[in-house]
Order: sequence, then structure tokens, then C-alpha cells
Amino acid sequence: MELKPDFEQAAARVEAFWAHDCIGRPALQVLARRAGREPPPDDADLLTRKTDVEHVVRRAEVGFQAVHYLAEAVPVYIPGLVCSDMAAFLSEDITIMEDTVWYHPQIEDWGSFSWRFDPDNRWWRMTKEMAQRAAQRAQGRYLVGLPDFQVAIDIVSLLRSPERLCLDLIENPVAVQRATRFIMDVYATCYREIRSILGPPDTWVGDWMGLFAPGDHDIVQCDFCALISPRHFAEFCLPDIRQQCQMLERSIFHLDGPDAVKHLDALLEIPELDAIQWVPGAGKPPALGWLPLLRRVQAARKSLYVTSPPEDVGALVEALAPQGLMISVEGTFPSKEEGEQFIRRVERLCAGRC
Repeated sequence: MELKPDFEQAAARVEAFWAHDCIGRPALQVLARRAGREPPPDDADLLTRKTDVEHVVRRAEVGFQAVHYLAEAVPVYIPGLVCSDMAAFLSEDITIMEDTVWYHPQIEDWGSFSWRFDPDNRWWRMTKEMAQRAAQRAQGRYLVGLPDFQVAIDIVSLLRSPERLCLDLIENPVAVQRATRFIMDVYATCYREIRSILGPPDTWVGDWMGLFAPGDHDIVQCDFCALISPRHFAEFCLPDIRQQCQMLERSIFHLDGPDAVKHLDALLEIPELDAIQWVPGAGKPPALGWLPLLRRVQAARKSLYVTSPPEDVGALVEALAPQGLMISVEGTFPSKEEGEQFIRRVERLCAGRC
């Protein structure tokens, strides 16, 4: 791969991560600056920067050229708005902002609302065009990933509002379950179409987390779970999470913040789920401050993905099993040499443990 010359070695380590194993050390994602290759400012207007297919793909490629992708870090282009895109596929009424997308609630009355997926939806067509353009240009240079689908009840919460949906779990449970089933069906359709655009079944495909795999894989999410009890999670969320995992050959759950931890044991019992990503949340201690939780994940023989500042990585590596561990190192090293020295230090800490 042009922008990742050691891709085969990195791919072997990522495969070991998925298999709850390791090769010499845990998997790492490490970035380093490429001297003199900083991308110039993007002076285009907001909609061009977010929705113009040619502009978006070419700017991503310019950004890839500015970085050394070390260890298991790889350049991955993600098509779409990269912000709960399934909600956009079911709605034209959205507001695109610099760092996010605002979805305006459209489900006012369950009795009169009708779910419909329009294959000509503007944002779905844009996402497919981005995937097609990138897949044509990426061959041998970088990977193309899956959109940020973020399916099932999270999408219902965006189109209804989280507050009203919490009440619906009690007052309109049948309507909520009907909605999540519809979204899961649409997800299956959209996933298959995007996946076919990206290449045959053995094509390596990335995601917004920077992970990658051949075959079918995706990030499984349920941010709404932070607002509800384990009983409601088991009733309204867990069946869809397991169904999504069953559709995929490789899956990782994005566990977002302390309010979601109450559902961890239920997630760990899903046999088809391969890995957990732990995100402590803004203002909370970094990964090193959550060792009991991280050990729970490893004890259940699920692979574990965390993000950490570089100064904590050594302690993390010493405290956790290297098998099935991926550490995404925060920030960008000033040079390739410094990034490679960091990787060698991690390898020395793991000598004889993998």
C-alpha cells in the first residue's frame, strides 16, 4: 500500500487483535508528522467541504499525505457525513454544522407517522457516490471504510428525541420495537450495497475507528443505552445489537461513557461480539483510570480497544494482557523516528508476553 508500506505486517497484527491474540506486542495505532507535508487550509464553504464528493475525497487524500501511519494505524477514508448517517438516510431535514449534524425530530405522533426509506434520498446517494469515488481512487493507496451507520434505537432517538423516546419505552413499546426492526432492515440493505461498492468479500475494509478487516465488519453502537435501565436495555436494545453482530464476521461495540457501563455484562454475554471499545467520556480519567473495567472485558475473552495519551501506554501494557489489546495513541508524534522509538519501547515491555 502506497501510504502504508508495511500494511501486510499491520494486517497480521490486526487479525491477531480480532482473534484475541497478539504478535510480539499489543496492536497500536501511532501517527507521526510528515515534515513539509502539512495540508493547506481548506477555504471552501461548509457545504462544499462536507458534501461535494470530489472535494471531500481529494481533501482526505491530501490529509493522508501529511502523516506517517505507524504500527497498525492505516489511512482510511470514511464516506458520508460520519455522524449517525442512517438518520440522514431517513430524513431530508438536517442541519450540517462544522463538527456535527443536527437531526430535527420528525416523529410527532406514532399513530400517523409512517417509516419509509427512499433509495433516492439525497444523503444516501451522496454517501454511495463518495464510496464509489474513493474505492476507484484508493486501490493500492489507502483503505475505504464504512459509513457511520449507528443503527436501531439510536436512530429512533434522533428522529423522535431522546426524552420522548424514554417515555415511549413505557407508553408506546410496540411502536418503538416496530421502528427498530424497520431500521435494522434498512441497515442490512444499505450495508450490503456499500460493502459491494467497496469490493469483493476478501477486500480489506476500514471504519471510523481506524480498525479494518476483510469480509463484513462494523462498529456496533447504542449511545441511547446510557439513559435507560438494564431491563429496558434487554428489551429494546440487546436483540438488535445481537442481530447486528450475527450479520457481521467482525464486530466491536462502542461503549461510550460511565452511564453505559451498567450494560457491560449483558454485552459481554453476546457470543457473536468480538470486541469492546471503551470511551471514558469528556472530563473523565483516561483509559488507565479504568483498569478494573478493562480487566472485566479481557476476562470475558473479548478484545479491547482503548485510546490513551502516550505517557500512560507503558502502564497500560504492564497492567493488561497484550492478547486482543489495541491501543490508539493520542496525538501525533513530531517525527517518524520518535514514533518508531515509542513503538520499540512498547515492544520491550511486552517481551516474552505474546
